[in-house]
Amino acid sequence: MSLAPYHAGRIPVVLVHGTASSAGRWADLYNDLVNDPVLRRSYQFWLFTYNSGNPIAYSGWLLRKSIADLVEALDPEGRDPALRDIVVVGHSQGGLLAKLLVVDSGARFWDLVIDEPPDRVDLEPENRELLEGSLIVAPSPYVKRVIFLSTPHRGSRLAGLGPALLLGRLVRAPANLVTAASDLFSGDPEAEVQRRISRSSGSIGNMSPDSRFIQVLAELPIATGVRAHSIMGVKKGPKEEGGDGVVTYQSAHLDDVDSELVVRSGHSSQSNPVVVGEVRRILIEHLERAIEAGIASPVGFSPGE
Repeated sequence: MSLAPYHAGRIPVVLVHGTASSAGRWADLYNDLVNDPVLRRSYQFWLFTYNSGNPIAYSGWLLRKSIADLVEALDPEGRDPALRDIVVVGHSQGGLLAKLLVVDSGARFWDLVIDEPPDRVDLEPENRELLEGSLIVAPSPYVKRVIFLSTPHRGSRLAGLGPALLLGRLVRAPANLVTAASDLFSGDPEAEVQRRISRSSGSIGNMSPDSRFIQVLAELPIATGVRAHSIMGVKKGPKEEGGDGVVTYQSAHLDDVDSELVVRSGHSSQSNPVVVGEVRRILIEHLERAIEAGIASPVGFSPGE
């Protein structure tokens, strides 16, 4: 996950790719940021890779768990406050995973899939951890800022078209997720187990505008104390009527963010110089606040750089 050895005092930036993509998509943005002397001294970059066809709630749990496990492994005594001031940058579906780190869902996702409340179901401990971790989310204590790139907060109509549907059919549920569901519905016929699993579907189904999952996630506000930023592409015309070819402006727009930037770009915007410049601006802003809070060192940094 980490692109370089751990450096105490440097704030992690976690890069999360989108659907049918990989960590390699971040190469240009990463190279530009890490070659900036101010950012190089103050940040360390981590990559999160995942099977982007899996249910989004499940991938969100894996991201949350990966961050928590790495922070605890690097700093078990909690002496490095920079590891608890993380910035997450998510592109497309990766932005949805990022949002799952900074919202409080209560039981709203659980209720979409499971008829009984959590305290009334009998589960093996590892299956309870997986299902509750995926379906009952609270803000991560480690993440303090998120940047959404071309993120379909209200879904994408392309999720209902032929190629996307084909991709969705080719993806099988992870073995541990199937095991957890089988544990939950052990008294039901096999057909009922499969029917209930299909309620959550894979990521393609999750990103349909008609998906109850995406609708609930869009309604959840970003947690108090977390800074959020949106960057989205509009190929041409007024932003309110346009989009990047995959995600419309109306889907990518959120009211409760600290900043929003619209660029003339297609969906794969990670290498766009304007996007890179905006990410740098946000990271400098984050660094200034971290210095004020005593989290980061002011050595080598001048305000306004």
